[in-house]
Order: sequence, then structure tokens, then C-alpha cells
Amino acid sequence: MRTVFVDGQGSVRSGWKMLGAVVLTALGAAGLIFVRRLLPADVRHFLPEQYLAFLGALFASWVCLRLERRPFASLGLTPDGRFARELGVGLVGGTALLGLVALIVWLTGGYHLARVPEAGVALLLEGAWTMLGVALFEEVLFRGYLLQRAMHGLGRRGGQVLLAVLFCLAHTYPPELGAAGLVLAMLNTFLAGLLLGLCAVRMQRLALAVGVHLGWNWAQQSLGFGVSGHAPAGLWTPVFHGQPQWLTGGQYGLEASAVAAVVLALAVVALARRARGSQPSTAPAVAA
Repeated sequence: MRTVFVDGQGSVRSGWKMLGAVVLTALGAAGLIFVRRLLPADVRHFLPEQYLAFLGALFASWVCLRLERRPFASLGLTPDGRFARELGVGLVGGTALLGLVALIVWLTGGYHLARVPEAGVALLLEGAWTMLGVALFEEVLFRGYLLQRAMHGLGRRGGQVLLAVLFCLAHTYPPELGAAGLVLAMLNTFLAGLLLGLCAVRMQRLALAVGVHLGWNWAQQSLGFGVSGHAPAGLWTPVFHGQPQWLTGGQYGLEASAVAAVVLALAVVALARRARGSQPSTAPAVAA
């Protein structure tokens, strides 16, 4: 019997399964973050909240996959040699994309970099550790079970677009951006969501998407730019030359730059063309 909750085959609709996964993720992450606050400060320093959110997303994925009688490996996060290789390729690719954006903005006279004297290797490694947690959490949440269910319900393209929209809306945008800055920041986040989704779909695993996400964020932070509006702590700090915010992204970071929109759009088109003919990552045998 077809209802708002159940499809024609008698299974819970994908949208409700997605909502359940989000609720489970939030509950799991909130519980772990609460426990973290009870730990000594030294332990909390080496256990950023992003990793607890990642564990919450893993827990939610495990529960949902188990209810569907699907193996946990279908999430696409199996830690093997292939995962390491794809993670490395993604890391290089994400760093290169961000580096290209930064280079173009620099060539147009948007900024120059000033070295932060007290910043060193320790800060660089700490930034990598934190950004890895961010990438793992967001990729498992947005390109794991949710993307699989969205593609099952809406098809390959529709599912990817929906998750890119949700990825965009899940980010916060400070009012200081202004109308034009807000449009650019949201557009770039949407395009990044599409790009990362294409990485997951093409490889049918999450390693490449995690690597691209990590490389982009880590490179941006290391250069001293804001990362989605969050204050940076990098080896350098950009000194802006008074160029318009739509070019440089301002304090929000390069993700509010029109240059980033062009680079990301070209990357999406290129990867979409290469992904044609590959099988959708609705995972091996997605249950209805």
C-alpha cells in the first residue's frame, strides 16, 4: 500500500530513511561531544569535535545499513591500499584546485602573503589533523548513506543535486558577506558539493572525496585564508590590496570568490564527463 511513509513495494521511503540517518547522526555526535567535555584538557586538544561528529555519522550509517541488511563496507570507507591511494590522489587534486584559485587571485593583484613568524610545522600538522576530521565527517554524512538513498529515490543526477543543495544549506554564512558575497559563497559550496559527489559516484568509494575535501581546506587554511568563514591559523596571512570582495573572497575566504566559482564549475564539468558510463554509487545491492 503506497502512503507518504511507504512506497509501492512496502518499504519506507528514502526521504524518511535519510531523515532518520540525520537524526541518529545528531544524537550520536551530541552524546560523544558531551562526553568529550568531561575529559582532561590535554585529551580534548587531540580529539577535536569533528572526529566525534564523524563517529556519530559512522554510527548512524551502521544502524541504517544494518536495518537494510546491507554490509557496512557498502558505505565506501574500507581502509585498504586502494583507499590510501585514492585519498592521496584526492589530496593532491584538492590542493591543486585551491592553489589555482589562490594563484589567479594573486596574479590579479588581490593580495600578497605575509609569513607568520611563530607558525611552524606543528601548526601545519595540527591544521591537517583538524581538517581531516572535517572531511571525514562531512563526506560520510553527505556522500555516504544519504547520497546513496537520494540516488535510489531520485536517480543519479537528482540525488547528487539534492545532496549538493543540502551541503550548501548546512553551512553558515556571516551577514558581513553582503548579498553578492552570500550568492558567491553559496554557489561555490553547492559546486563543491557537486564535485565531491561526483568523486564518490565515480569511484564508488569515499576516499577520493575525502582527499579532495581535505586538500582544499588544508591548503586554504595553511595560506591563511578563512575556511568557510572560520578564522584561519596558517603559515601565512593574506594582505589584501583593496580589490573587491567578489574577487578575493575577503575574510570569508576564497570560497566567496568568483574565481573559485569558475574553477569549481570547470572541475565539475570535467569530472562529470569522465564519470559518464560509470555505475552509480547506490552501493552494491541497495535495499528498497
